[in-house]
Amino acid sequence: MKFAEFDQYSEDLLLAQYGVSEIITHELMKGEIREDFLKFTLESCSDPIPLFVKGTLSDGIDDAGQLDIILCKPHSHIRKLGDQSFVEKNDALCVIEVKGNCTGKDLKGAVAKAIKIRNLQGDTTPIFGVICYRVALTLNTIMNRFGHSFDKSTNTYYDNATDPNEAVENWRNIKYPDLDFFISLEDGKKVFLRKSEVAQGKYRFVRTFQAPLIREMFLMIRSLWVPANQAPAP
Repeated sequence: MKFAEFDQYSEDLLLAQYGVSEIITHELMKGEIREDFLKFTLESCSDPIPLFVKGTLSDGIDDAGQLDIILCKPHSHIRKLGDQSFVEKNDALCVIEVKGNCTGKDLKGAVAKAIKIRNLQGDTTPIFGVICYRVALTLNTIMNRFGHSFDKSTNTYYDNATDPNEAVENWRNIKYPDLDFFISLEDGKKVFLRKSEVAQGKYRFVRTFQAPLIREMFLMIRSLWVPANQAPAP
């Protein structure tokens, strides 16, 4: 498909920028540049351009600390100070944690941020997840921690919660239930896992196999941004 060519170009360019930025020895600056380029890439998924900022979320009393990328609702009341923005929790659609080489410790820290955001006062809570260029975990470890097992007979990963005969108490444990998505762009470990409600009040992580992987990132952002950007019904 012709559209897939453009998506593949975006993904390859994103990964190339990650590789080129390795020459920068200042870690904070390198991280900022990568976040900015990812933000620029995600902005290309829709027109009008999705409203992304960097900064923090607040309920007017507490805040969530430094956040890498925030997708805001259209017409949000954003307080800016330089490149940083102070955003009301109710004005946020999605928060993205960006990692160059994601570790288990990073995922634990992301969970803490997700909980902190959820505990802020507000009528709505944005989805929260991690996008990483590299990951210091094996694919098997990643899948296990998000509730999947490897089936040697079919050479695939599966979630036993999808078996209608499997009792709920026997479902595999999910180590990071407070995250809404996890994305790894590393070759050999490319994975898009997104939380989905499989039964009332019960959630599991579903793996997306569509390539290029960035297409799913675009679809996720559009699924949040487009409905929010539509004019209310008369």
